[in-house]
Amino acid sequence: MKYLLFTTLENTKETYDLIHHLSKLGYNGTVLSSTSLKHILQDEDEDVPSFISLAHFHENKFVQNTTIYFILEEAELEEVKSEIRKATKDFTSTKGGMFSTKIDSFEGSF
Repeated sequence: MKYLLFTTLENTKETYDLIHHLSKLGYNGTVLSSTSLKHILQDEDEDVPSFISLAHFHENKFVQNTTIYFILEEAELEEVKSEIRKATKDFTSTKGGMFSTKIDSFEGSF
């Protein structure tokens, strides 16, 4: 059974180090730049439009987090979650979160 693990973390040195560490352990995932609605709305003083255009993402105006997703076997899932907890000191030194879900079907070469 395969699992999909999502984690979103603040952009910190610890997040960068975690990505390198997981890669050295042999894990591969997809890394995306992301932000929360809260961070977008906190920037209201900057004349943020009522909609978000692709130009905002191109300019990285809202990027403040890193979202990583992995497709893992059940045994791998617990190891990666443990490594994320260690790197973030249970999400106290680096804010963020993670969740996983079973995948009914997967094809590809991740």
